[in-house]
Amino acid sequence: MCDKNKVYHLYIIEKKTITEIADEENVSKQMISKILKEFPEYKKEKERRKIENSLKRKEKKREYIKQKREIEKEKQEEEEALLWGMMEQQRIHAMMMSKKRTLSTAQLVEYSLSQYIEVKGKLIYKNDFANKPEDLPKTFNIHKTVLPQFKDYSQKVESEKWNSKVEKEALSKVEKETQE
Repeated sequence: MCDKNKVYHLYIIEKKTITEIADEENVSKQMISKILKEFPEYKKEKERRKIENSLKRKEKKREYIKQKREIEKEKQEEEEALLWGMMEQQRIHAMMMSKKRTLSTAQLVEYSLSQYIEVKGKLIYKNDFANKPEDLPKTFNIHKTVLPQFKDYSQKVESEKWNSKVEKEALSKVEKETQE
């Protein structure tokens, strides 16, 4: 059995919970609760704790709602930025396609360099001709403005291929070493 005065002191003075007291005294929570009910201050302390916990829950709920609103605001700002970017891109495309401003063949080729390969000073459409857009030429003679862009683009693609090949080889070596 545990000391009633000690239970009283732990609960009323030290503000410990019934569970903490029960663990400390190695008795059940029901036993601690039964002992505490004998003291007249127990009801007041229990009510005070209920009010205190209620205030804590309300504060945590406010914090949670505030964080949730901030996240929603960030998402909305991100969506607005994406929408603005899409609208800007649409405006640029509309301007490029408008009847007032027509694109030259060189500009069309520049915008779709990824679809061409270089063969003897000419760019040749590399994909299936059946799916080729009508406004893109099958072949295009490279001139001073397109050649540097194409070479930069092809070097970038090649370096990415090389990097991915080297990375794959390194990963396969590491996997083999870990298996052994």
